[in-house]
Amino acid sequence: MHINDLIALLVPLVLEIWLLALLLKRNLRHRFPFFFVYVFLAVPSTAARLLTSPHYAHYFYVYWTTEVVLMVFSLAALHEVFHWTFSGFYRLWWFRLFYYGTIPVILGIAIRNAIVNPPAQAHPVIGLILDIGIAVNFVRVVIVSLFYIFRKRLGLEFRRYAYGIIAGFAIFSIGSLIAFIVRSEFGTKLETFSRYAAAVAYILGVAAWVASFVRPEPEDQGVGPPMSHEQMLEEVQGYLRAMGIAKRK
Repeated sequence: MHINDLIALLVPLVLEIWLLALLLKRNLRHRFPFFFVYVFLAVPSTAARLLTSPHYAHYFYVYWTTEVVLMVFSLAALHEVFHWTFSGFYRLWWFRLFYYGTIPVILGIAIRNAIVNPPAQAHPVIGLILDIGIAVNFVRVVIVSLFYIFRKRLGLEFRRYAYGIIAGFAIFSIGSLIAFIVRSEFGTKLETFSRYAAAVAYILGVAAWVASFVRPEPEDQGVGPPMSHEQMLEEVQGYLRAMGIAKRK
């Protein structure tokens, strides 16, 4: 196995174990259960990839089997933090329709695109995997973008743990999205770049999580979201009334 591949698996494994220990130390498995499960599953997944890396066929099946599971829990973890922070938005029917309708639409487009316009120099199965990877990373980037837009518009107070989770997903989702797109468009010509770009982005993302949880949150912030859902709903409705979308009371 190439030394670069060994580093690309060993470094995240060490960081994941450290992160899992921090989550247990901060007793956050109940506050962010899906993120905890995501990290909990990431440790054996990375270990399995490391053990099978000398054998390409075994590594391929182990990697993509674990990756599918981790993709599902990554979306759940992102939604968990988004909902925890912006619970007031979920009382608006049009927001729920937009938010929950986006994911299946994007995944459906990705599957159709894999069939109609397969990626360059790729087996149909690989092409489907690449398009699903692009779709999942795109959904994660959209959720992250909405998070930062809403936080800025509402002027929410900083929360280290929640915002740290979002920052980590932002880093490795953007990096992975670029890597998947490059692999889909250019095939094996830039395979080395696409492989290591995704690996480096993931390492940086996990490092951001470790940095977020290595210190406890200030005691004056409490354990609740930065704004109650009633306050948030009133704030949103105020914006809508200002734009003439909602009726004034």
